[in-house]
Amino acid sequence: MAALADDPRAALDLGCRIVATAGVDERRHAEIPFEIARNGDRTTVWYAAEAYAQKADGRAARWMAEGAASLSDPDGIVVDHLTLPILVMEYDVDRWTTCDQDWRIAVHCDDPARATVALNAAEPRLYLVANDGSVQPDGIAGLTGPPGPWYTPNHVAVDEDAPLIRLDCKSGVFPLMARTVLEIVIEELRAAGVTQARLTTPRIEGTTP
Repeated sequence: MAALADDPRAALDLGCRIVATAGVDERRHAEIPFEIARNGDRTTVWYAAEAYAQKADGRAARWMAEGAASLSDPDGIVVDHLTLPILVMEYDVDRWTTCDQDWRIAVHCDDPARATVALNAAEPRLYLVANDGSVQPDGIAGLTGPPGPWYTPNHVAVDEDAPLIRLDCKSGVFPLMARTVLEIVIEELRAAGVTQARLTTPRIEGTTP
């Protein structure tokens, strides 16, 4: 492991291989290379979340939370760590599985009218975001579905009273999609003149992120 300290990519690859090939109890060994990789490359958190999500492993939730928080600008638009959270449930003692991802983003700021403009601008763009985080050409959205090659949101809607944007992803758990979705929302908020805001996902009672 010490040899991986200077090679974040190799550490990330090792962690992903462990998650992909190990049994449920052995997947915990991926945490060490993921931590090593994160020290050299902050984007590691997203790929760790994705690796676990592909196995429906509850550890994806922790890495997704770190990814969301990593997009924060402390002096500008802050992303709560439980934005677009992965929801998990315990199926055995200390064994957690992913069961859903909450695809709602609420914007809290002093100018909700500008936030609504931003969310309406983001809406058509979000239809094109695929499960792997890529943005598909216009016209591809809605033509594919699980298991692939790509899945894009079935529906995107803006609640102007909140303001809040909601994606219908059929309970899919897609950390890399979540990253791109958040990046687009942040980009449109800045384009609309919102310089300070807090993004959250309203809690649903009885769920465990």
